[in-house]
Amino acid sequence: MPPSTTGTTPTPTRLTRPAATPFREALPVPLVRAGARGRVALTALAAALVTAVLAWRYAGHTDAGRTDREVAALLDTQHGVPRVLAEAFAALGGPLPVAVALLVLAPLAWFLRGGRGLALVLVGPPTAMITTSLVLKPLVERTRGGELAFPSGHTTSVASLAVACGVLVLGLTTLPRALRLLAVAGLAGLVLAVGVGLVVRGYHYPTDTLGALGVAVAVVLGAALAVDAWSDVVADPGPDPRSFDPRERPTDVLPRAVREE
Repeated sequence: MPPSTTGTTPTPTRLTRPAATPFREALPVPLVRAGARGRVALTALAAALVTAVLAWRYAGHTDAGRTDREVAALLDTQHGVPRVLAEAFAALGGPLPVAVALLVLAPLAWFLRGGRGLALVLVGPPTAMITTSLVLKPLVERTRGGELAFPSGHTTSVASLAVACGVLVLGLTTLPRALRLLAVAGLAGLVLAVGVGLVVRGYHYPTDTLGALGVAVAVVLGAALAVDAWSDVVADPGPDPRSFDPRERPTDVLPRAVREE
């Protein structure tokens, strides 16, 4: 530090951390809290298990199962406003709306949750969509109207984006908890509306949409845990080498380093 022309030692400038705002954390935080990662992993595993059981049950089938018929009977709407709404919600899982949603969500995730949020959006939903369309559909070979139906691609697209949004929103601790839960409830309602719309319009069986929801939850939550794990490894600088005394023997330094961690 150069000497002051007035003969006094200048006060060093202190770097301050950016203040938190109602929509952004002051410092990067994990996508999933450390204490909740076990529960999130179990949730992802349970979702994957549901999809696996349904895939095994309906592999190679071309007709509806008993559960499909009972649920579809409750949603039988052929005319009027409900039919129009069903078509509108079903269309939300199409390629164009999904592409627009990804383009909007990616920078928003970066703003709200930094690099971890952006990585989740770029990895989670696209991986879920690829898993459904290129892996599970050809593998299960369940068809409806001559088209591969399990899991539902439209439901996977919307659900995976909704789960990613839910992870981003739940981590915003600067927002009131009630507001975060309300946002998640709205996302869940949107996914339900899309699934119902696909069933009402006859594009999918109910179990197709349930299997797709399992794919979205399993893949996106798994991606969130993977992003956190990778980010934690990259961000960990390890022990500070300046804290070691070169005169100490390795057997003296190692226990102290373990205690500091």
